Amino acid sequence: MMKRKNCGALLLLLLFLLTGCGAEGGAGTDTEGDASASAAGAEASGSDVTLEDVTVESTAPAESDGAAAEETPEDAAAESAAEASAAAAEVTLEDVKITALAHAGVEAASASFTEARLHRDGTAYEVEFTTADGQYEYELSADSGEILSYQWEVQGQNVNTGTAPDSLDSAKALALSHAGVEADAASFEKEKLDDGVYELEFTTANGEYEYEISRETGVILEYEWDVQGSAAADAASGGADSTGQTVNAAVTASQAESIALEAAGLAEGDTKYLHSYVEWRHDAPYAWCVEFGVRDTEYVYLIDLEDGTILEQYVESH
Repeated sequence: MMKRKNCGALLLLLLFLLTGCGAEGGAGTDTEGDASASAAGAEASGSDVTLEDVTVESTAPAESDGAAAEETPEDAAAESAAEASAAAAEVTLEDVKITALAHAGVEAASASFTEARLHRDGTAYEVEFTTADGQYEYELSADSGEILSYQWEVQGQNVNTGTAPDSLDSAKALALSHAGVEADAASFEKEKLDDGVYELEFTTANGEYEYEISRETGVILEYEWDVQGSAAADAASGGADSTGQTVNAAVTASQAESIALEAAGLAEGDTKYLHSYVEWRHDAPYAWCVEFGVRDTEYVYLIDLEDGTILEQYVESH
């Protein structure tokens, strides 16, 4: 009986040695080898322990305490909502084209885009388009779609208004309506009837407008606009100028006008017109521009917004 057990133990030991050698040439047999060795040892010692009685422990590494917790459904939903919000906030080229057209009051079908692209620094879109009567240029923020700056050069002729003006006031109303300018935002520098044609010139905070209108038919014989501005100018707040524009400035429009008149040696009562507005340069408020006329002479003064210094002045006689 003892001899049979010894033979069995030797066979198990031989099996263990063969299995161990196979593990060195293959993968994943270490735990089986340990189990066989345990069984062999038990058999050799005379214990009635079988291979099934040996517990094999897993050698897979346990997850460390510092590992990140699994993402919950709530976390996934929040992340998805954040990504959707970011995508919705992105300003596209089509968005800024629509914004520019709406600001210019131009129908999409009437516009031909000559340039529409993201600037190489990625901060702004540059949009240019033409219509039958002019050219429009815009720069808009790539982050918000806000209009940073714009410029219009428009001219045309023979526009039928359908109304024959019987006075200067009615002719002025026709010109303002065609230009899309409110009466209180315009300052007329020229308004006269010459040989059956009303000749009108007026300015706003952002540009200059010229019109010739037939008294007999109300047809706009010729018109020309030269307009430029920015969203900053349109949305600025603070002291108001005589055209209705508002700015943040230590010097008011009235003070700027007084400074310019004093420099010219004139009083307001001497002028045939007097108006002021903020001149913008490089998308920032530069100075009060004060313009007035006395007989055949025109005066233009640029007054510093903060200390009232005269920065530039022009006098032109006709």
